[in-house]
Amino acid sequence: MSNSNSATLGIELLVEKCRNEFRRQENTNYYTQDDYKEAERKYVKFCLNGDVDR
Repeated sequence: MSNSNSATLGIELLVEKCRNEFRRQENTNYYTQDDYKEAERKYVKFCLNGDVDR
């Protein structure tokens, strides 16, 4: 496996890990469907970058 495929797979696994961490009952019961998607996206960006606005 090349480094590019390995890096892509690693990033995909990190994103999935962050999504699973976000999928808690306190989040799923709190947000509307549209707000949930946006909040999940921002949480994943925060996990990966440490900053939501980047």
